[in-house]
Amino acid sequence: MNFMFFANRISLIRLRTWLTLYLTLTIIGVYRHILWRDEMQGWLVALNSQNIFELWNINAPSGHPILYPLLTYISALVYPNPVSMQLMQWLFAAVSAYLFLRYSPFDKLYKILFLFGYFPFWEYCLVSRHYVILELLVFCGAILVTSRKYSIILNSIIIALLFNAHVLGWGIANGFICVSLFIWRQSLNQHRLVSSAKWSWAGTCEILLSFLLVISAAVLSFSSIIQTSREINGSTISIDLHSLLIALGRYLGGSFLIIPNSSRWLDLTIAGVISVFLIVLTALYIRFSTKALLFYAVSLISLLGFNSLVYEGIGSRHFGVYFIILLGSLWIHKADNSRQDLLQKKIYSRRDLKIKFFFGRIFLAILIVHMIAGVHRVFLDYIYPYSASKEVAEFVRNSEYSDWPLFGTRDVELASVSGYLGTSIYYPELEKRGTYAEWKNRISNLRREDTIIYIENYMQKHKDINSMLAIISNNSKINHDFDSGDLKLPDGINIRFVNHFLRSYNKPERYYLYEVRRN
Repeated sequence: MNFMFFANRISLIRLRTWLTLYLTLTIIGVYRHILWRDEMQGWLVALNSQNIFELWNINAPSGHPILYPLLTYISALVYPNPVSMQLMQWLFAAVSAYLFLRYSPFDKLYKILFLFGYFPFWEYCLVSRHYVILELLVFCGAILVTSRKYSIILNSIIIALLFNAHVLGWGIANGFICVSLFIWRQSLNQHRLVSSAKWSWAGTCEILLSFLLVISAAVLSFSSIIQTSREINGSTISIDLHSLLIALGRYLGGSFLIIPNSSRWLDLTIAGVISVFLIVLTALYIRFSTKALLFYAVSLISLLGFNSLVYEGIGSRHFGVYFIILLGSLWIHKADNSRQDLLQKKIYSRRDLKIKFFFGRIFLAILIVHMIAGVHRVFLDYIYPYSASKEVAEFVRNSEYSDWPLFGTRDVELASVSGYLGTSIYYPELEKRGTYAEWKNRISNLRREDTIIYIENYMQKHKDINSMLAIISNNSKINHDFDSGDLKLPDGINIRFVNHFLRSYNKPERYYLYEVRRN
């Protein structure tokens, strides 16, 4: 009763007011957010690329298609500061929020809960990564395929962009391809009695152009993905019950933000059963809309297959794609069914009404969980930095070490420090100075516990350097009791503890600073 009273009260507030609140809170979040390694890695790759061809070559080993890196590259040309990428990300999130509030067929309460949910409010807004493009394109696709003015060319553009937004976008693109084919078949049936040569010629040209656009985009994306530094071959691509249960657990993660322990069969089994139940219930709920069911089934099967066969995903940003697929399917279903209800005065059976009621309650629970997690995560980011990298950079810049040679490991965890410092760091993984982590031509078997050895090797190879500052990430810190004195190495090398920076949400991006001198 109290919840319904609260829900009714917040529903009285205009959506424009909620959007203004969303934009205000998120732009403050952009200002407060500290970029972590994946965000800064993408920024540094774009910033240090001299042209688009170099951008392609540097980006390809990451396994990500070119669209988001290209947009980041353009933002770097406009303003060579990471905030330009963050504002670009915020703009995409803001447009997505506007489209959802303006065009989605959901009830007002559902729209408000979604707006401040974990993914649109935090993960796909304040964290500058590819996934906001997927969200935006799914919303655009849902608007298009439910519009009376459907355009196969516009749908093909959306599909082409999905192919090149992220490897996970392939599954969503497959879903929209099937929906497009279904709409085309419907159109053929409607025009079967029409023998207009003009219509046939125009339709043929549209189909041919759309086909060429989609195929070209898929080839472009695939040519980038296959250059990934990740080993993918017959031995790494396999499916079994364990990998399938892991993938189903990812679906649960996208729904209720609960990720089962992949090493425990009991956790995986329970999560798998719940996920199958949710999938079947969703399919039953949207089955009256062929377009929605096609999009949901094809996109879901494609993504589950990818997570089972190739890459299981390691973060909530990956699992959120399942939620975006669910949202897009419900959007299409509600838009189609509301139109059918008006035209046909459809009467639902008692079983259908029970499914509708039960699914509605579960979906509402999902949105409430997402909103609680989203609000918590954004306000936590206001007061507690996502990474200690910016604090380290400010310390170094304002200290006696500002012009000292810099040494750092691991490179993947030092990229954010390099980005905020605006200078390169010597990485033992690359055996040279650099800013971002390079996925090719690197030493990938360095052990974290051997940091002292890497410092010693650096000093031995660079006899002209008598002092340097070592910035070491949390998991590679030097194991020595500096309270009892400095660490003495052969050849008169002395290591003194300078400071540590542990105020970071991401544990790997907490840092230890050491002064290294040659006596």
